[in-house]
Amino acid sequence: MSKPTIIPNWHYQKPTKGVYRSLRKLLQYVSYRESPDHRPVDLSDRWTDCGLGAGWKAVYAAAGEQAGPYVLAHHLVIAPAPDLMALIPETLRAEVVREVTERTIEGWHAARGLNIPDYSYVLHDRDTDDDYGLQNLHTHVFVAGTIENGLGERESHMTHRGQVCTDRGGLNREDNLHRIARQEFELILDRTIGNEWRLAREVEQPEAEPSIAGGHHVDLDI
Repeated sequence: MSKPTIIPNWHYQKPTKGVYRSLRKLLQYVSYRESPDHRPVDLSDRWTDCGLGAGWKAVYAAAGEQAGPYVLAHHLVIAPAPDLMALIPETLRAEVVREVTERTIEGWHAARGLNIPDYSYVLHDRDTDDDYGLQNLHTHVFVAGTIENGLGERESHMTHRGQVCTDRGGLNREDNLHRIARQEFELILDRTIGNEWRLAREVEQPEAEPSIAGGHHVDLDI
């Protein structure tokens, strides 16, 4: 497979007492994590509210209210390839990551025949660990464990392994998270910088299998 243009990593948290505590800690971490230059954190800029809340306390409360019997909340990390992001003018990068995050989350649910869930996300900025020290903008996304149907009722929904993995034919599915994220990001790249970026993807490289469910089984009612 060719080197991926973007990697969306999906996990879920079960509605247990210990996991409630873990979710609280995770929300606090993503809220207050420093930027590479150690600037003071502006939470109003960091959080984007798409229905689940505008800060970690609001998201934590809403996640508890909208939890399902098997899922407290979903947590995704959406990370565009740093070398491709480096081709985008610096002033546009944060907005590009926000746009691909929203288009991925909403497109993935639409492809599964679901309404758009309540979700919120945090934009993080850090350097990569390689010798090039490229900027690694990415988002942490928190999605409600249930989705409202057309009658105003909240329902759990099944997520299958093929919808969140890159092997076993997952990428051939129209409702695959990785497939949708790549399509959306590549469309944004074409629009923003033209088709020249594709030259960086001409040489095929092995693709590492990303984590898909944080060690939990994936076929469940969520």
